[in-house]
Amino acid sequence: MLKRSLIANYAGQMVTVALGMVMVPAYVRHLGVEAYGLIALNAVLLAWVQVLDLGLSPTLCRELGRARDDASRQEVRVLLQSLEKFVAGVCAILVILSIFTAPFFAQDWLNAKGLPLHEIEITFVLMVLTVASRWLSSLYRGGMVGIDRQPTLNVVVVVFAIIRAVLVVPVITIWPSVEVFFIWQLAAIFGEALTMRILLGNAIEAPILTRTFSRTVLTARATLSLSIAFSALMWATTTQIDKIILSKVLSLHAFGVFSMATLLASGILLLANPIQQAFIPRFTADSMGDSRRIIPTYFLASEITMLAVIPVAAIFVNVPDLVLRMWSLSAPSTPEAWRILQCYAVGNACSAIAALVFLVQYAEGKLSLHIKGNVVFLLVLVPAVLYGALHGGSTGVGYAWLAFGLLQVLVWVSIVHRVFLPGINMKWYGGLAARVGVTALVALAFRHTDMSQASRPQLFVYLLLMWLCMMAAAVVVSPVAQRKALDLAGRFVFN
Repeated sequence: MLKRSLIANYAGQMVTVALGMVMVPAYVRHLGVEAYGLIALNAVLLAWVQVLDLGLSPTLCRELGRARDDASRQEVRVLLQSLEKFVAGVCAILVILSIFTAPFFAQDWLNAKGLPLHEIEITFVLMVLTVASRWLSSLYRGGMVGIDRQPTLNVVVVVFAIIRAVLVVPVITIWPSVEVFFIWQLAAIFGEALTMRILLGNAIEAPILTRTFSRTVLTARATLSLSIAFSALMWATTTQIDKIILSKVLSLHAFGVFSMATLLASGILLLANPIQQAFIPRFTADSMGDSRRIIPTYFLASEITMLAVIPVAAIFVNVPDLVLRMWSLSAPSTPEAWRILQCYAVGNACSAIAALVFLVQYAEGKLSLHIKGNVVFLLVLVPAVLYGALHGGSTGVGYAWLAFGLLQVLVWVSIVHRVFLPGINMKWYGGLAARVGVTALVALAFRHTDMSQASRPQLFVYLLLMWLCMMAAAVVVSPVAQRKALDLAGRFVFN
């Protein structure tokens, strides 16, 4: 089941990531860089769905994963129906508020020069509507993960990603308007939410049109939900504060350039998401009983995550100019964009690896340490980002994010290990150092190759070869790969 879920998650994630990155040049070509700045800002708002979510989706996921008898299943059905009514009510309030705050957003916050103010105001309301739809979609996604229907979930995600990212291009070709773009996005996200609700309802026998609402069921999970919500607030603030600040400090055009570089680097985080999602049911099951049972699962998840993110981050750091040129000829290939890509690539790789310790705490249902750590991180990161933005612009923010990522891996992970998984620091950090070391050696071997005159197909082959060599080197120092090799060798000798 774990292997099937992992493959399905990766297939779904790879398709959505590829579409999100490949289609950006088309959006810029038809709508302009300023309009893409609004699209990037909408991505920031969508990231804040995890804050709005108030921990409801992870709580639903956890309760569905733990439901074993008829009574608990009935209670989970009531929980789902109560949660969606609560979410719908809050979303209605947010949409009404967005209508009144849209003029401030258009006139006082953004530094737009080419887009009409009334168009930005309408776009802002559409953004809030997409956030509301994404919140419902996120709730149902959590439910699908909780019942371990991840292959089905990924089919739905891929289908609507194609509708949202690809089929919008002919629409904006005919009607090149950012308003039309967001109307299409809203329709696609709402369709995704409705489809997942139908599938989830059929799986757990929870009809959509009911009057069921239980305050008791909601308040019984309030402590865990609010703990997760606070963690989500900290996460969203730490990962999005740079974009919020720069959307005010930079022009909308410059913010669009910054967003394109960070979008490419965010692919590293998206590579890790399927792994974390696939391991949630396993972590939850292993945490019941002896907490030490979770250690082998944690090492396996860590190893797979490192293999996924370290080689890609190394390529971004080693040849950022080639990566940007390979991605799009219209991408901002400047020294500033290269530096942003390098800093965010390393910072995101560190964050992806460090995120696994949250799953350990989440599975145990003990998030107090995570909350305290996030508060400290926030107190450090916000001043650093402000200082970097005011004195170094987007590059200064990049350096702040790099330092934050390193702090997470080198300090925070070791602290969580000591509390929840004592005695594993030496082995865990040894594995991390080995994979980083061999990947860096491969990067140095490719360092002096001149690809300045190479075509995009040649760049693709070159980057693919670099990635394959880095992956091979990282696998060689992987304990799981070593055991597999010894097992195969033993079978060959004795057979």
